[in-house]
Amino acid sequence: MRIATRGLVLRGGARLAKGSSGPAGDIHMGGGRVTPLAVPETDAVDISGHTVLPALVNAHDHLDFSTFPPLGRPPYASVYDWSDDVAGGVGDADAQAALLVPPADRLFLGGVRNLLAGATSVVHHNPFHRSLTRPDFPVRVLERYQFAHSPGLTARLRKTYRSTDRRIPWFIHLAEGVDARCRAELSALVEANLMRHNVVAVHGIALGAEEARALAEAEACVVWCPESNRHLYGATAPVAVLRAAGVRLALGSDSPASGVRDPLSNLAAARREGAFSDDELIDLATRASGEVARLPAGGLEPGDLADLVVVESKEALLRGERATIALVVREGRRLYGRRDWMVGGARVVVDGAERALDYDIGARAGALVKRHPSLRQVPWLRGIEW
Repeated sequence: MRIATRGLVLRGGARLAKGSSGPAGDIHMGGGRVTPLAVPETDAVDISGHTVLPALVNAHDHLDFSTFPPLGRPPYASVYDWSDDVAGGVGDADAQAALLVPPADRLFLGGVRNLLAGATSVVHHNPFHRSLTRPDFPVRVLERYQFAHSPGLTARLRKTYRSTDRRIPWFIHLAEGVDARCRAELSALVEANLMRHNVVAVHGIALGAEEARALAEAEACVVWCPESNRHLYGATAPVAVLRAAGVRLALGSDSPASGVRDPLSNLAAARREGAFSDDELIDLATRASGEVARLPAGGLEPGDLADLVVVESKEALLRGERATIALVVREGRRLYGRRDWMVGGARVVVDGAERALDYDIGARAGALVKRHPSLRQVPWLRGIEW
C-alpha cells in the first residue's frame, strides 16, 4: 500500500472513538499516522455534519469467495452437513461461474467488498497469495498466520499448527454448527495439545460454559460471525457466555458463499443479537478485532494509524447501510468516498449514493465486472454501478 505523500486534514466532523461520540475537531494526518498538527503540503476535507471513527477490522473472511453467491439449502446442523450438500452438487452451476474469475481477481474483488463496507484490515482464511501485497490491493491483509478449516475437514490437523513461533495466530473453524459433533471439537483440540494462547477459534456456535472456561484458561480467542451463522445454522456463538468467562472476541464477516454481504451487514447482524451496546459494537468491530486478529487498527489520537471512516450517520452505519459511508482513509490516503472528497477517483454508485474509488482500484474493479457478466448476480455487487 502506498502511504499518502501529502498530508490530510478532516475538518469539523464529530468523533466516534471507543463507541462514544466526542466534539467536532480537526484530525490531521501525515506519514500514515494521525498527527498533532498539520504537516506541510496538506489537503483539507470539510466533513462538517459527519462523524469520523476508526475503520473496521474484519477478523475473518475468505476473500477468494467474493464471486460466489450463497451456497446450499440452509438451515444445517453443522458445517459438515453444509459441506456434504454443496459437494453433492447443490449450486454447482453458480460455483462454476464463480470460479471462472481468476484467483487473483477474486481476491481483489474480496478486498473491494471490504473497502466499500468501511473495512481497511482483513484476515484471509485460506493460503496467503502474493497478489495480496500488491500496491493497488484495496485493504491490508494479515500476512503471518497459520490456519485450518474445521477439524473434520482438515487432513493432518496437527501439522497445520506450527509451534515454532507462538506469536503467529492459528485460525481454525471450530464448533461451526449446533450438533454434538461440533461441540466435541474443542475437547478434541485439548486432547491433541492444540489449545494454546495463539489459537483463534472462528464461529464457536456449539460452545457452552465449560468450553468458554477452557478457552479463557488457554487465553485463546473467538471470532464471532453472526450473519453467516444465522443464515446457515439458525444460531450463533453464545457471546454473552464467552464474555462472562473472559474470552476475547472479534467480529468477522465470513464470505458471500455463506450468505453474507460484507463486514457492515455483519455488524448490523451483530447488533440484532442484542448482546452488545452500540458503543461496545463499535469497539468490537475496530480495536478489539484488531487485537484478536493481530492487525493494526486505526485511531483518532496523535500517533494512531490513520485508518479512518467518515459516515453520515452512526445509526445508519449500525443498520449496515453502505450508502452512509462518505470516506474511507487508509494510512492517510483516501481510497473511497464522496466524489467531491476524492482526487481523480473512478466513479461508482453504491446503493444510490454517488461515490468514487481510488482510480487504480476502481478502474480494475469496473473492468472485472464488465468482463464477467455472472458477477452481476452476486448479491454484494447488486446496487453497485460502475
